[in-house]
Amino acid sequence: MSGLPRIKLLQAEVDGKDESFFRLLINGHTVKYVTIEAGLYPVEDMCFGPSLVSLMPALPPGDWNDGLIAKDPKTGEPYFARATETQYPGVKHQWHKTYVDYQDIVVGQRVHTGIYEVTCQQFDTPVIAKFARFEWEIQYMENETTAYEWIDGHAIGPRFLGHLTEHGRVIGFLVERITDARHADASDLTICQQTLGRLHQLGFRHGDTNRFNFLVRGSDAVLIDFDTARKCDDKDALRDELEGLSECLKDESMRGGGGYLPLSG
Repeated sequence: MSGLPRIKLLQAEVDGKDESFFRLLINGHTVKYVTIEAGLYPVEDMCFGPSLVSLMPALPPGDWNDGLIAKDPKTGEPYFARATETQYPGVKHQWHKTYVDYQDIVVGQRVHTGIYEVTCQQFDTPVIAKFARFEWEIQYMENETTAYEWIDGHAIGPRFLGHLTEHGRVIGFLVERITDARHADASDLTICQQTLGRLHQLGFRHGDTNRFNFLVRGSDAVLIDFDTARKCDDKDALRDELEGLSECLKDESMRGGGGYLPLSG
């Protein structure tokens, strides 16, 4: 049995009524993406790595990164209907000098979807990694990577530390981990307005100013989650965003919950 590949479930997008998608690490160094047709396996088994691995048919040989598990029309059993080499998209806007490969990070606590605390040799302390788990999330990473170049050096967001790669393509980025911070509330209106105002002075609108997107540390507010940020020369739109911040910070719902702080608080 020593010849069997070691399979680790990295991320999953599971749907009981439609296709489910999985990002797998094979033998500690190769990432493969597998789609499973609806109805083949129980949802709870697909969400638990060891159960998923025990149910999957044997991995096809050869160099491939895009697999589809479907029901064999002859036997009715699950089989690999596809195992091909796909050129997945990556982030094109690469402005920082530092690149870190996914295999060189140690993934720690999950902070939010696609956001993790990680450690790696390039940095002395834990940092935050945000990346596209699947190809349809690349555009969000593209937008946010570009936004971090806009705000670089302007005391608006976390320091951008580098691009995160997978087999040569850029799938996300690393930013500093904001320590000793909390999410903003209504009492932080002034410092949050100051930070948002600096973004507006650069000619950009954030687009999602919920209270979880402000991390308060001491007397400063750090703005995060720039995937909806856009260039904006409409002064009325910028004014509306700034004036609407008060209501955003008063919102006690969990809308937008997560940010870059650990789930445990």
